Amino acid sequence: MSSIIHYYRETEAPHSLLPSVKEQLKSLHLGPDADAIESVSTESCFNVQSSKTLEETEIERLEWLFAETFEKEKLRRNSIFGVSDDKRTLDVEYGPRMTFASAFSSNAVSICQACGLTSIDRLERSRRYRFHLHKDLTPRAVSAIHAMLHDRMTEQEYKEPISTFATDVKPKKFVTVPIMEEGRSALEKINKEMGLGFDDFDLDYYTNLFKVREHFLI
Repeated sequence: MSSIIHYYRETEAPHSLLPSVKEQLKSLHLGPDADAIESVSTESCFNVQSSKTLEETEIERLEWLFAETFEKEKLRRNSIFGVSDDKRTLDVEYGPRMTFASAFSSNAVSICQACGLTSIDRLERSRRYRFHLHKDLTPRAVSAIHAMLHDRMTEQEYKEPISTFATDVKPKKFVTVPIMEEGRSALEKINKEMGLGFDDFDLDYYTNLFKVREHFLI
């Protein structure tokens, strides 16, 4: 049975991250929540799925790949966040959806197999954030931060370190989007429900595309 091991690498938060989060909260009239955030720490997590327990030489080879050339000490088996009793932190983690392997995983697995790590069949990188607070955030502010930090269509929140990529999610039955009858409003509705990320240009383009198709069919 496949198992997942984790490696963590400390990263430097982008300079624009904290100001952007604060600005977004203030634009939603959540100024007190924005002021409550003191700083943010970040790290990457490499989630490695292997069909067997890796041998010591294989682990050394894998760690050599992850450690990069500089600052090898920043690669760890345990999160830099650790287990904190400080209630005034907000920890969140986002990674690719379980239902499909990302392009990063495909490339990483190819590299691993070229290095003789043939039992590794999926390797996903997730992003972890710890917000340091001087008071707890409101639920609305937490939701806004979640929405800002990940793409709902291709990513999901990892509420705890993942132990498997297997999922019991069953595909939903297909639905018909009545663009011909309802026009753009039908696309707007499905876009909101499924988080498709269509902007105004996309909505106009696809609506007009169906109108042109209808014209030629007539």
